[in-house]
Amino acid sequence: MQVGLSTKNAPSVWVVVPHFLIGTVSFLVASLFAIFNYQDLLGYHISGSVLSIVHLMILGWVSMIIFGALYQLIPVVMQVKLYSEKLAIITLGSLVVGLFFLIAAFLGYKFQLTNNFIVGGSLVIFAIILFAFNTFKSALSSNEKSISKFYIMASGVYLLLTVLLGLFTVINLSYNLLPVAHTEFMKTHAVIGLVGWFLMLVIGVAAKLMPMFLIVHRTREALLKWGFYLINAGLLIIFAVTFIKQVPEFIDVISFILIFIGLVLFLLFNYDVFSHRMRRKLDIGMKLSAIGLIMFALTTLSFIGTYFGNSAFGFPAGRIEIISGLLLIYGFFTGLILGQTYKTLPFIIWLFYYQKLVGKQKVPLVADLYSDKLATVHMYSFVASIVLFIAGLVFSIEIVLLFAAVAMFFTSMVYGINVYKMIFHKKIIK
Repeated sequence: MQVGLSTKNAPSVWVVVPHFLIGTVSFLVASLFAIFNYQDLLGYHISGSVLSIVHLMILGWVSMIIFGALYQLIPVVMQVKLYSEKLAIITLGSLVVGLFFLIAAFLGYKFQLTNNFIVGGSLVIFAIILFAFNTFKSALSSNEKSISKFYIMASGVYLLLTVLLGLFTVINLSYNLLPVAHTEFMKTHAVIGLVGWFLMLVIGVAAKLMPMFLIVHRTREALLKWGFYLINAGLLIIFAVTFIKQVPEFIDVISFILIFIGLVLFLLFNYDVFSHRMRRKLDIGMKLSAIGLIMFALTTLSFIGTYFGNSAFGFPAGRIEIISGLLLIYGFFTGLILGQTYKTLPFIIWLFYYQKLVGKQKVPLVADLYSDKLATVHMYSFVASIVLFIAGLVFSIEIVLLFAAVAMFFTSMVYGINVYKMIFHKKIIK
């Protein structure tokens, strides 16, 4: 059992579990969209279908699962109760409805400030503000001073900047408030969101959970501290120069180097944890998490490739950027979530049903709540999907991209079956 996840400060199961259910459905829908729009990945220009898939993955899948997991993990990382469970539920409702309107706007291929954008964007921003407020209030009431806490708090700030910059980009397209190319705003929007929000949060949570799950008593926390300073410095430079017309090229290079070194330090931290783990045999959750970290290393290498340019690899315009984004969202984030689901969700459900019965009656194991075989199946289909996606993009073969999309849809279905088994588990007394 993951004893570290069991805490008297944990929120109600009804706060956490709906996020996993809705996130799973979003993953399934995004994967289905990809099957019908896989050809768009070979194009450089942004399409409504691609934006729909990206936002379903980012807001509906990754962010949704992260929100739910964080409500359970904040008491673990910060040794404090979640500030408000009611705010968490309101946040969930606002995010779901806002995402629905945003997808409607993207599918309509209207990049002006339409009613769907206004309603969807406003509700998403409202949800983000509530989430940031809830987590910050929780953090401020905690006396914990771990590096994990600072990463998580910083990620909340970047999440807010991400959605505000995204909305401003749409407004600027309609009213031209600032004479800056919308591609620059979108690039910063993507970097702040992916690196500032997601990666900072992943690092903060991983710093606590990886040593806990692998049983490592001593970690090289200094690596994470230096990574925190470097990543933040790089992100702040990127954000600041977005609003400046002419910036020397070396400024972009400096910001990239700072972020890159910070991410390498995170990889070194995880390598050190894996090397010194007491639990040598990896369960399915940690296998998937390890695959996610391998994807992260590949993502880091692909981002280096963006600075050499597509022509250096014989790629058409934008291809290396698409590969990098796919490795990050479909590879790293999805791989890590698939793995950590099996380290958190079944334990949360198990606690709800069986915690009070331990020592009184024979109860099932945490691992009995899901199928290890199904998890192994979708681990292989997930890896196959990523390999096929990269091969299809590198060699510009549409049929390979179709097979990749089908493999990812299969992954989302099998994963969904396991999530369904856990969430709708029927209490068993042996």
